[in-house]
Amino acid sequence: MSKKATRLIAAWIILLAMAMNGAAFAGEDSAPMPVLTAKTAGESFEQGSKVSANEVCVVNLSGTWYEMGRQYGALMKAELAEVYDFVETIIEYSIGNAEQADSIIAVQTSQTPYRICEFFRGASETSGLTMRQLQAINAVERIGGLPKCSAAFCWGGYAAGPLVVGRNYDYSEAFALLSDDVAVTVYHPADGSLAVATIGYVGEIYVVNGLNEKGIFMELNNGKPSANIKSPDTRITGTTMLFSALFETDELDDWDLFFNTVNCSSSYIINLADRYEARSYEWCPVGCKQGGTDLPEGLLVSTNYYVNPDWLFARPSDGASFDSITRRRNLIALCEAEKGKIDAAKMRELIETPLEDGGAAIDLTVYQMVAIPETQMLWLNVIGGSGWTQVDLSGFLQHKKTGAPFVFAK
Repeated sequence: MSKKATRLIAAWIILLAMAMNGAAFAGEDSAPMPVLTAKTAGESFEQGSKVSANEVCVVNLSGTWYEMGRQYGALMKAELAEVYDFVETIIEYSIGNAEQADSIIAVQTSQTPYRICEFFRGASETSGLTMRQLQAINAVERIGGLPKCSAAFCWGGYAAGPLVVGRNYDYSEAFALLSDDVAVTVYHPADGSLAVATIGYVGEIYVVNGLNEKGIFMELNNGKPSANIKSPDTRITGTTMLFSALFETDELDDWDLFFNTVNCSSSYIINLADRYEARSYEWCPVGCKQGGTDLPEGLLVSTNYYVNPDWLFARPSDGASFDSITRRRNLIALCEAEKGKIDAAKMRELIETPLEDGGAAIDLTVYQMVAIPETQMLWLNVIGGSGWTQVDLSGFLQHKKTGAPFVFAK
């Protein structure tokens, strides 16, 4: 076992002890919140650049997929090595079965579109990692377990201004070890498609959280507590298909077409928003239905179970769904109590509220975000880190060649 892996195991033990003592969430931060913009000083390589604050970095890429891969590999070399060490540790100590891990990586790799393979080819040239190692990193969440997650969208009569999103990203305890490896990656493909920002762990060339230049915000929740259907290996992974769609969709109605056309590889809840409204799609291998159908206009809250009554699936219990029923009920109550007052600052308070205090944040929450699609403003908080970081994505998402700002298609 490498020294890095030994340090990871030691850190894991410390983190578990912290969680047991109620110290998983950072205390009040008296320092001013750092703000990352496209004008923040940072590093550059070829056409790419990178800026950082607290535990968050924004890496801005431009060119062909191969060229963007080269930029990413050079700018994120240290972080990619850390995540790969984490993957090795998870395989050795969590799965305990290298063949099973290899099978997961092989499926993810076989379903990778050519342009992403080109990205990896470029990244392997500048990162010092092999294609196989990069592909293993790209499967980190499939190897490491299942996400939990919760999200709230408020607009209209519930918001104090434009539509605002709050999101808790929950995973296994081990993922707290990646607290220094949360990244916002901005892609400017040379093929004429839209610019897209994804938010997640370094090396994830897919999407679980994203925003494109037209102001379409997307976040993914695990839906397996409702529809634990075996994922067909003959289908491209949903996170890869969603990643591709963000580059092509300039309004929410495009997503109706997407979910009526594309089969799913697993069971998800996909929540989307623009400046005007939010929509929820309960998407699984046997179909897709509208979610959030039980809530009034202006409010959408999701955890990890399907709420559309037309499904034949039984509603799971709290114990079989990571306290999903209670977390969703709590978030709805918090939003109702603050109806008409919810802006970015208030949303940060709401999603930080722990489960035991009537909220949805749990010991497995590893990072949190708040976003306003209209202004393309994002706030990120890595649990156990230095506090919230603000990211102004509007400058990053401008067309690199023309400098033209985004325009909503309405």
